[in-house]
Amino acid sequence: MSVNDVKDTIALIEQDTENADFDGHKDLSLIIAAETALNIKFPDSYCYFLENLGCGDIYGQEFFGITKADFINSGIPNAIWLTLKERKESDLPEYLVIVYFGGDGDYYAIDCRDPHNAPIVYWEPGASKKSDKLHKIADDFGIFFKETILNAKESW
Repeated sequence: MSVNDVKDTIALIEQDTENADFDGHKDLSLIIAAETALNIKFPDSYCYFLENLGCGDIYGQEFFGITKADFINSGIPNAIWLTLKERKESDLPEYLVIVYFGGDGDYYAIDCRDPHNAPIVYWEPGASKKSDKLHKIADDFGIFFKETILNAKESW
């Protein structure tokens, strides 16, 4: 279960806080405001991440989330600001929420069309198109979050 993957990963993070830098708890009202700003519903696993960690990084891996309520005058790692920006600049589909930078100008995003079945997909600004069948990276945010951190820990 995806929320359990996030819980397991938070336990891992709590064992190595000197290598972790997360923003911290976000109120449910702020999470709902973010959903409203994007006109989508986050999957439970991402809501749990936002509520408990907000956004942040460990082992050089940064996960985008919520930093503050001002989604317009913000910057990375604010996922809402970045998603709204990429909707304008790269024609990012309305159902995607960017949660991770791949390193070569590419992003990983949650497909939020169905919050009960919300895979992580690959989006490359300037190359990816709304009509493309986007490459699935992971079945959901929880699995992606856990696997990314475990892989990064091995090479840290």
